[in-house]
Amino acid sequence: MTANQDLFDAALRHQVAVRRYSATLLRQMAALLEEADRSLVEHLRLKLARAMGATDTTARLEALIAEMRAMRAAIADTLEALARGELIDFSKLEAEWEQSIITTAVPVELVLAAPSLDRLRAIVESEPFQGRFLADWFSSLKRTDQERIEQALRLGMANGETLDDIVRRVVGTRANKYADGILAMNRRNAEAIMRTAINHVSTAARGAVWDANSDIILALRWTATLDGRTSAVCRARDGDLAMVGDNKLPPGATALNPREARPPAHVGCRSTMVAVLSPDGVVGERPFVRDARTRSAREVDFRADAKARAGDAWSSMTEAERRAATARIRSAWAAENIGQLPAATTYQDWMARQPRAFQDEVLGVTKARLFREGRLTLDDFVDRSGRELTLDELRRRFPNAFEGGGIT
Repeated sequence: MTANQDLFDAALRHQVAVRRYSATLLRQMAALLEEADRSLVEHLRLKLARAMGATDTTARLEALIAEMRAMRAAIADTLEALARGELIDFSKLEAEWEQSIITTAVPVELVLAAPSLDRLRAIVESEPFQGRFLADWFSSLKRTDQERIEQALRLGMANGETLDDIVRRVVGTRANKYADGILAMNRRNAEAIMRTAINHVSTAARGAVWDANSDIILALRWTATLDGRTSAVCRARDGDLAMVGDNKLPPGATALNPREARPPAHVGCRSTMVAVLSPDGVVGERPFVRDARTRSAREVDFRADAKARAGDAWSSMTEAERRAATARIRSAWAAENIGQLPAATTYQDWMARQPRAFQDEVLGVTKARLFREGRLTLDDFVDRSGRELTLDELRRRFPNAFEGGGIT
């Protein structure tokens, strides 16, 4: 076991802990939103019913919209305050954790410099992620939420829709489990903002430790999640090294481009950076999932598969028996599609070993063929900013890759 192996393995385990923390925080936010949504819907039903039967409908609608805006501003402000407080505490824990795993991994006594509390607070309050500060993200969330609900109210009243029709546009339909309503869109947006903010704070807080101890750390290694949902930019950067200070790139390693790039690379990014202490690389075990579906989508498919296999017997099965049948499908799938690889394996190495159908699903048929035939690498599929290039852009940039072999 090398120090780098210990660090890498600890970082991957820590990703799981961070996602659990994220899930816990998202549940708190969801509970606040659900309560606010219920209050809003009750208010809308009451005030819309009165407005529809009154002579001063326009005045009542304007008053209702003003009340709605105040209600939605209040919940947005509550969510922002919760996020800010949680993330400041989280930044302190992340910095302490990074210091701890480095000192544990190195077989000599180290005294690491710690980032100041002001520096950690600034990560949350004064450093942008994906081009915006935390306050700006929540301001945008508030504004978009208010405007969508206002538009639904004005459109419904102008078109003479029923009370239920207007409320349905705001809440969504039962057939789609209310996922098609404006309130569900707001919840999804809030969730995406928080997931991205958590990744940003985790990376930046740990980065403050790396910056304060650049004499010990050789480089930072971009580490993506090995599954079919990983973005093009994270696939391309996986395994690349951002050298610290004036350190030289180890032989055979690929430099991160741009050097200052850090997760999150996009909204919902799941990549992380791992410190590298010496040029001997990183060895160990790295988990992967050969699937492009989300976990919830897989569960739906597992149950559908179990039902199809059971046939007519499904209707007479108890719920416990159905869950057991679904679990057997899940276990069989996991045995085939979940595993571990040497930690030095990059996304490019991993993708090259995957079945053709999976490559086609993740990369697209033409890009997958270019990749399989060695004409282009995953790095070639994105530009310096991390934007995925279209086939037309690739054709202009790498014309020789498209010559011969029937690639169009």
